[in-house]
Amino acid sequence: MKIIRDLNLNTNTEAREQQRRFVNERFQRSNTNIDRSIKSSATDLTELITNFSDIYTSIEQSKNRVQNVRERLRECKNLLLLKRQDIRKLWSLTSEQNALVKIYQNIDELKHVPIRLQFYLNKHLYIHASLLLLKAKEHQELRLINALSDIDIQLKDERVSLEHQLRLELINQLFEKPCRDILGNKNVSSSTNSTSTTNKNDHNYLSRIRENRLLRKQLDQDFESGKLLFESHSLAIIPDKYMLVDIRQQTPDLYFDVLLQSLSILSRLNETLDYLQKQLHEQFHRIVLRTTQHIVDNNFVLHSSNSHQNLMVNNPDCLRDLLETCYEQFKLVVKNIEYLLNVLKLIQEHQAPIQIRQQEYIGIQTAENQRNVKSEQRPSIPIPIQFEIPYLFSIELVWETLQQVLSEVLNEYIEYNNALDTSSPNSSLTSSSTDYSNRHSVVDFSQYLTKKAPPRSQQISRLFEFSQSAQFNSMTSYLQEQNRFAIKQETPTAAIATAYKQYVCKPNYRNITAVHDILQRIIEDIDASVQLHSTKRILDRKLTEFIRDRFIGRVIKDIRESAQLSSSSTTADQNRLAELVPVVLQKQLQLPIPILQSTYSIFKSCEELCALVKCLPPYADDFCQAIIDLLFKHRESSNKLFLSIVERNDSPGTSIYSNEWVKDLDINRHLRTMPAFDAFIRMAKQQHSTNNDNQDDNADNIRFRQTKETETLLINFSQNEMNLDDICTNYKHIKLLANIHESLDWLYCKLSYYFDILDKCLNDTKYLDALTQTTVTSGYTSRSLKQNHHQYDQLKLSRVNLEIFSNAMKTTLTLSYDILLVLFLEIRLHCFYHLSLLFRNASHYSSVIDTDPDENIMTLNRDLTRLQETLHSSLNEKKFSFLFQGLGFVLATILIRSAPRFVRISESGVTKMCRNIFAIEQTLTQIRTVGDAELMRAHRFYELLYATKPDEIIAVIEEHGPEYTEQDYIHLLQLKHRSFPASESGNFDLSKYEQIIKKALHPNATIQNKIVNGQTNAKH
Repeated sequence: MKIIRDLNLNTNTEAREQQRRFVNERFQRSNTNIDRSIKSSATDLTELITNFSDIYTSIEQSKNRVQNVRERLRECKNLLLLKRQDIRKLWSLTSEQNALVKIYQNIDELKHVPIRLQFYLNKHLYIHASLLLLKAKEHQELRLINALSDIDIQLKDERVSLEHQLRLELINQLFEKPCRDILGNKNVSSSTNSTSTTNKNDHNYLSRIRENRLLRKQLDQDFESGKLLFESHSLAIIPDKYMLVDIRQQTPDLYFDVLLQSLSILSRLNETLDYLQKQLHEQFHRIVLRTTQHIVDNNFVLHSSNSHQNLMVNNPDCLRDLLETCYEQFKLVVKNIEYLLNVLKLIQEHQAPIQIRQQEYIGIQTAENQRNVKSEQRPSIPIPIQFEIPYLFSIELVWETLQQVLSEVLNEYIEYNNALDTSSPNSSLTSSSTDYSNRHSVVDFSQYLTKKAPPRSQQISRLFEFSQSAQFNSMTSYLQEQNRFAIKQETPTAAIATAYKQYVCKPNYRNITAVHDILQRIIEDIDASVQLHSTKRILDRKLTEFIRDRFIGRVIKDIRESAQLSSSSTTADQNRLAELVPVVLQKQLQLPIPILQSTYSIFKSCEELCALVKCLPPYADDFCQAIIDLLFKHRESSNKLFLSIVERNDSPGTSIYSNEWVKDLDINRHLRTMPAFDAFIRMAKQQHSTNNDNQDDNADNIRFRQTKETETLLINFSQNEMNLDDICTNYKHIKLLANIHESLDWLYCKLSYYFDILDKCLNDTKYLDALTQTTVTSGYTSRSLKQNHHQYDQLKLSRVNLEIFSNAMKTTLTLSYDILLVLFLEIRLHCFYHLSLLFRNASHYSSVIDTDPDENIMTLNRDLTRLQETLHSSLNEKKFSFLFQGLGFVLATILIRSAPRFVRISESGVTKMCRNIFAIEQTLTQIRTVGDAELMRAHRFYELLYATKPDEIIAVIEEHGPEYTEQDYIHLLQLKHRSFPASESGNFDLSKYEQIIKKALHPNATIQNKIVNGQTNAKH
């Protein structure tokens, strides 16, 4: 190629020629070399050709021999095909024979399956029965045999029946058996039959042991005789602990294992769990119903044996027993369900006893099969049983359903839906009524109380009526007892058919006080058992919601209605407030004097609220505020009643003198500091030392206090001229004032006891025990007031509310003391008014002829006697003595200080005046049963006017000492001077005798004046 390329590119002829010559020369040289090589290899080529010919001949011969072998192999193949067809026919015949033999064996075994199944069911060997049915189900081809159709249908029915029975047994073991055990222990007659029951249980235990031995022996004999070859693999995986006769009598855990594993084998476990969850609510309700019936029956037996009566007592403690017993059963149910969930978890993890035993058995059979590989007879490996894998539901669902059922039970007994309906007349405080037909309930059960007769077109009069007979009354009582607390069964589509048929006590919203501590313990136990979300704490939320939103408002409203508080000032309301407690109640309260019915109602309401503080300590502040509100409202109504008495009808806004002084803050404060009132307060606070205090007071101290008190009163009395309208002349009003005072004072003393306890409870809640023993439910003493010590620590009572409580009590006491002060002043105003009438017409004493007591004095005596009769029956002895104590001193002082009001007085006038004083003294002696020395002092004061000369008066002063004040003696001399005739008055030097009186009364001052005058003269 290079040469050709060079020739094409080179255009030089010479070069091209030269190149051509070079190529020809080289070609000739190569050709010469080839010829020389061929000539030298001719011998070798001839030998090669000869060898090749020999090889070709050998190959041809080999081809002929291969063709011959191929023909012979084709003949052998045809012969082998013929033999294989013969062998196949023989194998098919053998297989058919073996299948027929196996079918015949299965048919023979399936004939005995119903009998065997019934045997297992009679012995309650549910695992054996389940495995037997599962083994029978494997032979699906037998359904094609017409002769076995009946057996197949029977096995299907038995399977469905077994599944239903397992489901019922599971429900029974979970819910009904705990109820029977617990209610059996709480039975009234259980204690009497305990010995016989123990002996019977021992006998049953020994009998079951013998039956278990016989069962094992029978199963071993059947296996050896070949009767159990059909279920040989099944029996091998069942643990020995499940081979027991009537396994229901064994421990619940073992029975749960059997039931759950049997359902898992039958592939009905998840379906049963769904059914179980749907049945939770209904089964819990059934527990409530069974417990209710049990409590009703037991109480009926107890009450009948004690009192031989048919009617049961409406006892809220039965509701406590119901909740406690139900929750005890619920906890046992929850415990069983927790164990059930643990078993389900084991089945889910393939760790159930039968699953573990199956794995071990299959492992043993596989190992034995591998060891006997070369043996002609190898053991068959069983097909593993497929257990249904269950899904696990949360235990919180059970606790939530439990709380829901308890909440529904609580709703029924506390009338949750009617707790806000306070418009009905039956929703009052009184809960001891037995009229159940008029009570509004959640469900109408009135149709169950009595059996109504069909309506008649005409009323035919009868001579003898069955309704009036004794037999009718007894029958009616029996029917009422049988249908007591029965209610109508509601059948809505979404509601369960477990409506209550009986109540253990009358439904009433007040029942919450009897069961609050039980519910609190249940809530605490639930919180300790499981941690629930706040939205799932149904019972706690329902309880708090009812008490906070419904109960407190309803009970406070009912208590206010029972206290009959009214803000109006009508005459009817005032008359109602003025009513006194009945005499029977007064004796029960051991009161020496009556009190107002309204005050007693307030006290009972406050006492009931204190009982609610004890029953519901977490809500103590609410009830304390209700007590405060009651006290303030009662104080307001009492004050209105008080003002309606003391205020004048003709001039609104003004009242009688005594109230005008009391309502003035300065005068009121001054009156409270008066010795008499101060002594009375000290006497009330130190009742035990009253006698000693009176003994320690000497005559001078008493005189000093009385003088100070009387001077204060006279200063106020003398400011204005008094009229009849300025005093209270209605003795009924006087008595009512005394009743109001006594009632308020009694209320304060009673509530002080509760206040002291509540104050102590702030430091130590155990004092709640002493708070009250009054029941607040239905008039029956409840154990809730004795068994709620554990919830005392939940007391929520603020110091602020107690201080307001104390202030409310103090305002009540202040009003009580104000009324007492009004009575105190009113008596003295009566005296001042009648004596003022006496001295208004004092001019006729200068020439009086009739020396009998003055008509005004007789009117005063009658007035004092009526006041004494009125107040003695309305006030206790100490207060009565306080009102009339020192009255003689007041009268004497008025009589003495009023001497200047006489223009002149004759001797007969002095006699008349002395008889006036004597008449007053007799009246006071009748009132106080002791003489009054102060009126004798006034008597002696006017007897001094009998003296014909002033020197006789001065002689009496010098002889007996000064008995009156200087001003009194001067007024006496002035009256004596005015009473002298005109002819003798000129010989009477009044100023001289006044100086003599001063010297006689103040001898020391006269001596000191003389000493001072002497010293002055000496200096000069």
